[in-house]
Amino acid sequence: MSQVPDTIESLPFRAAQALNEIARGMELKKCRKCGCMKDALDQAERAFESAEEPEIRSLVPRIAVYQARMQPLAYDCIGCKKCWGADATIELANNFDEVELDTCGSDDEYASGGIQSAIGSSNRSAHASAVAAWPPHPGDYIVGNPEGTVAICTLSNRDLAVRVTAAAEPAVAIAGRCDTENIGVEKVVLNLLANPRIRWLVICGTEAKGHRAGDAFLRLKERGVDADMRVLESASWRPILKNLTLLDVAQFRQQIEEVNLIGVTELEGILAAVRDCSHRPVQAFPAVLGEAACREDTLAAIEHIPAKAPNQLRLDRAGFFIVLPQPQKRLIVCEHYENNGRLAHVIEGRQAALIAATVVERGFVTQLDHAAYLGRELAKAEAALSHGITYEQDAALGRLAAAEPHKTRKSDCQCS
Repeated sequence: MSQVPDTIESLPFRAAQALNEIARGMELKKCRKCGCMKDALDQAERAFESAEEPEIRSLVPRIAVYQARMQPLAYDCIGCKKCWGADATIELANNFDEVELDTCGSDDEYASGGIQSAIGSSNRSAHASAVAAWPPHPGDYIVGNPEGTVAICTLSNRDLAVRVTAAAEPAVAIAGRCDTENIGVEKVVLNLLANPRIRWLVICGTEAKGHRAGDAFLRLKERGVDADMRVLESASWRPILKNLTLLDVAQFRQQIEEVNLIGVTELEGILAAVRDCSHRPVQAFPAVLGEAACREDTLAAIEHIPAKAPNQLRLDRAGFFIVLPQPQKRLIVCEHYENNGRLAHVIEGRQAALIAATVVERGFVTQLDHAAYLGRELAKAEAALSHGITYEQDAALGRLAAAEPHKTRKSDCQCS
């Protein structure tokens, strides 16, 4: 565990870029004594511990190794032009909701505990602010250099985006996947319009079966949309862009030039296209101020609801489940019990989705929260089998009411 891998391709997608920043910073003695790196390690530890994905939680020991290598802090921040700790924290904030960038001011130029102090003085704070604010829409992407002029869409390939950004081409502003020809395309368009420096979109990787998002991008640029916001002449299944405006489409067609590398997954070919684009002289696209303000108002009008645990746990009258992965057989056993504890059914399968579909089809769940919880546990069990890790079924969320007529324990109900 003390050895840092030479590449980040094998790391979980959400954590890869932040771990790369941390690993490179930890090679420097000054970083091992700096509050910026300490903040990044603390944030990573919290984010990884609370992640649902087992492969991300498995990274916590790696962070512990880095924590052990830290030396007594000699300074909160020394204002380095390239701050590995601050950039790692920014990457964490881009990919983990638990991580928040501290932008609070302080009388101390290098106030400890905040990303603003870590990125410190001069124009670096403005650069970090831009990184934190862009892209405005969540998605499956990695931010490179926000001042770059090239965006890369890898269609259905996730690992390709990791490899592209790991190459550290300064022209690459962002790289990520896009599976769908409607909502996926919309998010890409909106994120590109939010950064007027981006003038090129390289479309590469493998098309998702049935969706053909790459074709939707090409036809959107070439032909535009009709009055119903359907991309004209696209071979995609349902290329209807309900969350864009006609002005968005017009601006995208003017601002963005596309490079068609659909089907290409070889890294050097993609990077060659990036370099070719970066050598062509372009200026930042003039912002359409009225439309930008309108788009911000539209985003603000959408209700954002913080997730929270339910106050009370209600037992499903159809019973509860015990999920038992069987590594020797590569099988998931899902036992269905009546609420009095009598075993009623045993569902077996290798795929969580098929077991869940069978449970729903047979009417073994009658509550949405119960179905959602069972789906989560089955997915965890399948991941445990795939990665050879130990599965532990969690208790259902909420407090079991004391007035329940039977004595079933919380830890034995609602799938737990």
